[in-house]
Amino acid sequence: MVGRYEAGRGAWLCAGSPACFERATKRGALERALRVGVSNDDIEGLRVRIYGAERVGNGDPKMD
Repeated sequence: MVGRYEAGRGAWLCAGSPACFERATKRGALERALRVGVSNDDIEGLRVRIYGAERVGNGDPKMD
């Protein structure tokens, strides 16, 4: 049985708020909450999956 406090159990994000997601990734909140390393590719994949957008150079989303 997996313990409640094992690494990678979950993290909360502000629904519908890309700005909240950006703050969380800049502060390392996802890594702390999940207790695992999170690569830039992981973060970008999560961003695309949640918000359906890819960040362009200046941080503005580009919709698919």
